[in-house]
Amino acid sequence: MKEQKICNIVQDLLPNYIENLTNEETNKFIDEHLKECCECKQTLESIQEDLKVDDTVRDKKTVKYFKKYKSKLRTLRIILLIIIVAFVGNTVRKMVIISQMSNKAEMYVNSENYHIMYYIYNKDKTIISEQFVLGDKIKSTTIELTPEKRDIVTYYAKKYGIDEWGNDMCKTNIYRESENNKIAELNTDNGIIGGNPVNWLETNNFFHLILASIHSSVKSTTYEGRECYYISSNPKKCYFFNNNMYIDKNTGLVINSGACETIYIDGHIDRAPATDYIYEFNTVTEDDFIEPDISEYEIKQ
Repeated sequence: MKEQKICNIVQDLLPNYIENLTNEETNKFIDEHLKECCECKQTLESIQEDLKVDDTVRDKKTVKYFKKYKSKLRTLRIILLIIIVAFVGNTVRKMVIISQMSNKAEMYVNSENYHIMYYIYNKDKTIISEQFVLGDKIKSTTIELTPEKRDIVTYYAKKYGIDEWGNDMCKTNIYRESENNKIAELNTDNGIIGGNPVNWLETNNFFHLILASIHSSVKSTTYEGRECYYISSNPKKCYFFNNNMYIDKNTGLVINSGACETIYIDGHIDRAPATDYIYEFNTVTEDDFIEPDISEYEIKQ
């Protein structure tokens, strides 16, 4: 009976004994008992065998876990690589399109024979502006339409020099028409009247082109039946004149610009209304610069 109690005590201690958690005196006691007790020795061996099996299972689980982790990591890397390649590819695509359209537009910027129609849509009024250019001659007409009135201002100008900022100086006759009167101002000195076709996609350098491409969306579409690109930009990082516009694929010129707000570094906000543009090149003749009958106008001194 006494021997059985000792065996029970030893067997209870065996798990700690195997894990080296028992003290030196207890180890001596167990060692002496194991030399004499076959039953406890078998129990020890059985526990050790079970522990080996548990370790093997644990090792297999660990290996399986790391294989699964490596597989997920590999998949994540592939997904990340696909995203990076797609981002870079899309950015390069936009850079190519913007550069191509800018190069096409540049061919028209310094034209000396062109006719442009502007349809500007404000909330309370519509403005129709028309500009003819033939060499050093300029004719610019603006019609302002509101529910209450209709005003027309026409400039007949001839360039004679350039000011200190590089703008054209003109001798200009101005004709104003409203519902009640007609007034003319003759031979006035004016700065530049109107302006040349604008290359809206022009960038300052390669780095500017990259930033503009990253912060822009470029989609192929049609506008008023014409093949074009719709280009929209982040309004707080508006790298172009406007942040949403339709660019004619044939000319690279803007044919419609949506209303936008451009926020500058100094906090200044520039609001531009929605505008349609129609261009004609090499169609302007001297007949387009025939001035109205001056006798119909009151001369303003």
